[in-house]
Amino acid sequence: MKTEEIKKLIQKVGPLRLGAVVICGILLILISYGVSFEKAGGESGDKESAAVETDVMVQQNRYREQMKQELIELLRRVEGVGSVEVMLTLKATNEKVTLKDNSDRGNGTEEQTVLIEDSERNSSPYVIQEKEPELEGVVIVCDGGADAGVKREITEAVGALFQIESHKIKIMKSKEAKE
Repeated sequence: MKTEEIKKLIQKVGPLRLGAVVICGILLILISYGVSFEKAGGESGDKESAAVETDVMVQQNRYREQMKQELIELLRRVEGVGSVEVMLTLKATNEKVTLKDNSDRGNGTEEQTVLIEDSERNSSPYVIQEKEPELEGVVIVCDGGADAGVKREITEAVGALFQIESHKIKIMKSKEAKE
């Protein structure tokens, strides 16, 4: 376009409208950069949440393995059980209970989580209790798995230790067991 045509276009549209169009264009460009920055931040947030999720899984596996080993050691001491293998399944991950601050606001109460700050001014919820994961089920394979008395003793012991119902405990005889 020639300069004369541009001048005619400016006069026809008006300088205020043309300025508004230019400003809108600039804002659209800035917003699109802002969205790409948010996406980049979101990806790092995804990495952080994946790291936290992995940490939770490691803790959960460590807890399961600890409970499994303690149960194996206990069952090995019981008469008639013999050699034993244990598999545990967990219902949920460990849970952190945070301190809540309740305040009355007119016609209702408002509950807020109490936060604490570290030396770097990062805030996190104040944890007052940490609950271990609940066991969903237990499978035990042992030499004495065919004996009804041994099964009953194991079922009662596991139920008492882990507060799970007897139908979630399965005891089987090992194929290596002597007849």
